[in-house]
Amino acid sequence: MIHNARTLLALLPVGTLVFTTVALRPRIAPDGRLAVIRGSIAVAVATVLATELLSLCNAISAGPVIALWCAAAAATGWWAWRDKPDKSAFNIKFPKWYIAPIALLVVAELVLALASAPNNYDSNSYHLPKIEHWIANGNLGNFPTAQIQQLILVPGAEYLLLHLRLLTGGDGTFNLLQWAAGLLGAAAAARCAAQLGAGRAGQWITAAVFLTAPAVVLESTSTQNDLVVTAWVLCAATIALDGRARPATTADVLALAGAAGLVMVTKSTGLMALVPVLAYWAICQLRQHKLKRMLYGGCLVAAACALLAGPPLLRVHEAFGSPLGPRDYREGLSTTRHDPPALLVNGLRLGASTLLTPMRPVNAAVGGAVLEVADLVGVDPNDPGITQWRSIFPGDRWKPDEDRSPYPMQSALVLLGTAAGLCWRRTRGYALAVVGAMLLTPAILKWQDWGNRLILPAFAVATPLAGYALERALKSRVLGALVVLALVTGTVHGYAAVFYGQPRRLVGQGSVFTLDGWQERFVRMPDQAAAYRTAIDQVRASGADRVGLVLEGDLWEYPLQLELRDKHLVELYSEVDRLPAGNVHSVDAVICVSSQNWCRAVVPADWTYTQIDDFVTTAFPPRS
Repeated sequence: MIHNARTLLALLPVGTLVFTTVALRPRIAPDGRLAVIRGSIAVAVATVLATELLSLCNAISAGPVIALWCAAAAATGWWAWRDKPDKSAFNIKFPKWYIAPIALLVVAELVLALASAPNNYDSNSYHLPKIEHWIANGNLGNFPTAQIQQLILVPGAEYLLLHLRLLTGGDGTFNLLQWAAGLLGAAAAARCAAQLGAGRAGQWITAAVFLTAPAVVLESTSTQNDLVVTAWVLCAATIALDGRARPATTADVLALAGAAGLVMVTKSTGLMALVPVLAYWAICQLRQHKLKRMLYGGCLVAAACALLAGPPLLRVHEAFGSPLGPRDYREGLSTTRHDPPALLVNGLRLGASTLLTPMRPVNAAVGGAVLEVADLVGVDPNDPGITQWRSIFPGDRWKPDEDRSPYPMQSALVLLGTAAGLCWRRTRGYALAVVGAMLLTPAILKWQDWGNRLILPAFAVATPLAGYALERALKSRVLGALVVLALVTGTVHGYAAVFYGQPRRLVGQGSVFTLDGWQERFVRMPDQAAAYRTAIDQVRASGADRVGLVLEGDLWEYPLQLELRDKHLVELYSEVDRLPAGNVHSVDAVICVSSQNWCRAVVPADWTYTQIDDFVTTAFPPRS
């Protein structure tokens, strides 16, 4: 939630984005959406590169970042002012009949994003703690940690959050990154639909299918990164579609390379949709006999990926001996079986999980059909080679939850749109790229309980096909009525997600307006909110300056970092062999968030222990 006046400094990146959008607008054929896409890519690429440069100078701190954004806003403002645009360059027209419901949904998401504190599991475990480590260290270098995902996962979205954190001094604007990414993704998807031949109705339907998907609605108020990477994939898709109608310009190639590099540095799940999109662009260029331009573009894409994602991958290699991290971690999430029957079953399970509804007979029928196919082809539906170890198919979690929420109506429309797209010559090439994304995703990603949000990039690139097909269906009275019914049903599901979703909701029990800030942060772990607070209060009362942390598994570090920012925090347990933990005798107090055996294995026996609950313990050295 927003707490201080420094929050206004978040307007510096916003202003920079607006000015860059104006400066990079297309001059020959005005296109407001393309201008926004170019501006967003340029600002994000510059932010990633600036973060790496600041790290090299050990200057990850508020002063340099504020100065950087002041200079960026001034420079881009002057750049935009030099060539004042025609207002028509930014006209984006949509049909009025469906604007209001979607606009209200987006506004409701904005209210929830502004009113909510980061409270999902992954953010408190590794997305946000790494940002606090960078600030404490002044650089992006590796650090000892009990949660290796703080080091392994590429940090593109966290770089952007890092700048918001240093500009504003808090996390009150963090949720706005994914909210904005949702809007960017919708604009890019709608533009894709226009490039395929959809009219205004088809473009708006595309945006609606994307924006009302409960997984998108829930992510739009979150500090995870699935919507950020999805937005970059969609930006790449619309730029690739430009290459279908004409040879790629230098601006096109630069934008495509930037989008690809941003996907690479943000989240690996985006690559499964990006690769077919890039292949589609390359084929389009070859069909226009532009081999040199295709090779030039390919080299530039590779260079952008290396430039943006290379430094963090090198740091992962430094910590684990491989840029992909430990082998057992990779194999826990990525498929180890690649035979066609196993991949067929994996793909069917991923699709079936998006189709879960509140109606158990429907779920049983869909899940049962997948099980029958698995039995027919001789594949165990929970084979560990294609299943994450904590997940069991079929699942039945249909409720709107950020980590698991299905999007049955939107998924069904996308599947139907893709099938139809393969039948029409105008859309067949792009539809084949979408099918490529749908095939590549189960070939790499194991089925898991929270897979619905991980496959958002593949879902998103298919939404333009749904918009194109549904617009054509509107011409039929019967089919048109079914389309309207489907869109209304999907929209209602989207509203249910923002009003009653987890772990953030607008109304009902557990609403963000009925919980205090600390309780809201612990919605996922309500029983530990009081224990964390007690531990923090005990450490403060002791006067300790250096505080050791002992964390086990994926238990939360961020609340401790948040409340003890004025203390020197020392990791006393590390899962990274090459990064040893600190010495317990160098600290004045210890907070353990772990089992008791784990804690006592690190902290000397003669220290004073206070066990607050089953997992939270404080320990203090004997008094001299």
